Amino acid sequence: MPISDAPSLLTLMWSPLTVVTSAHEGSRGGQIAVGAFAASIVPAQPRVLVQIQKRNHTNSLIETSGKLAVHVIAREQWEWVKHWGFRSQTEVDKFEGLDWFEHDDGLPILGGVLGWMTCRVVNYMDGGDMAIWLADVTDAARNTRAQPLRWHEVQQVLPPDWAEEYGRKLSHDVPDSGRRMAELSDNPPWSSGLSP
Repeated sequence: MPISDAPSLLTLMWSPLTVVTSAHEGSRGGQIAVGAFAASIVPAQPRVLVQIQKRNHTNSLIETSGKLAVHVIAREQWEWVKHWGFRSQTEVDKFEGLDWFEHDDGLPILGGVLGWMTCRVVNYMDGGDMAIWLADVTDAARNTRAQPLRWHEVQQVLPPDWAEEYGRKLSHDVPDSGRRMAELSDNPPWSSGLSP
């Protein structure tokens, strides 16, 4: 298989779209994430694995607070992709005018979502451009039985001007991600301990 086929296969593996939020010392942030996965089969010990761009404001908040909230969004909320994915909280207050509340642990929780989970980080892996957070679920609520939104569904309804704006964003993000990924060591710390 040519490596050029890999990107189209990898997009099939992305999780339903989520909005990941975090907060620390009065600052809050949130972003779209295409990589938020169940990481436990033990019902009494739910865990998630979340991938976040390291350069994003939300990642800095997760790093300093050790907490995050994952919001599963429904298909009819596809317009949230632009709101949560095209801009930074450092440029605009994404929470202004939206239905949200502060959870007991200080995390911002969005209203109207399919469901949400608050989480406490228990482990981390450096993906170069991505931070990969393993977190215990500490609280959760499922608000509806609606179907979750997937990226390929958004691509089918994305207005042309939004697609163009997203393309401009990618033209900056992809080279930056490639540079960050290349900075990872070719000799990861676990490699010497693995047996064949």
